[in-house]
Amino acid sequence: MAANANTRQLALLAVLLVVLVVAVVVRVRPALLQGVGVAQGGAPRVGRYTVPSFSWTDETATPGEERPVGRNIFTFGPPPTPTPDLRPTPTPAPTLPPRPRPTPTPAGVLLPDGSRLPPPPRFTLSYLGWLGPDRLPIGVFRQGEEVLAVPRGETIDKVFIVREVGPLEVTIGYVGYPESVTTKVPISR
Repeated sequence: MAANANTRQLALLAVLLVVLVVAVVVRVRPALLQGVGVAQGGAPRVGRYTVPSFSWTDETATPGEERPVGRNIFTFGPPPTPTPDLRPTPTPAPTLPPRPRPTPTPAGVLLPDGSRLPPPPRFTLSYLGWLGPDRLPIGVFRQGEEVLAVPRGETIDKVFIVREVGPLEVTIGYVGYPESVTTKVPISR
């Protein structure tokens, strides 16, 4: 039974192929007959296609006339037109009146009674460190090659008073000035 079905399918396939070939020949043959012609040389010509001919010269140009071939890279063209600035013009910054000059403060120290003392002298010694116990520290200073050891509350050169001695700085007061007028001198390196 399988062999009978197989031959039947084979016969049906052959019939379909024959129908397909006949349909293709009927549809395509008229187009082939119109396009095929025999040229004078005896070779069949298919369609109306002709090969274009190209030459290096331009047949449309008159002799002696040169045509521009595009942009010359060695010359500059005209500059481009500037684009308009569409932003609004900024408002100018307001002008302020000039700052008033500060009133100079006279140099010196103002006393509670309104009188002034001249500015205190400059402390020029270098603070090297401290010695002694915490309850009575002694400051060590250098003036040129000379080293001075001065306890708290004593004077140096009859001008400076050692008010406080700390590990990183010393507070210096001045003879003839109030106790609030001081200068802190850091340890020198």
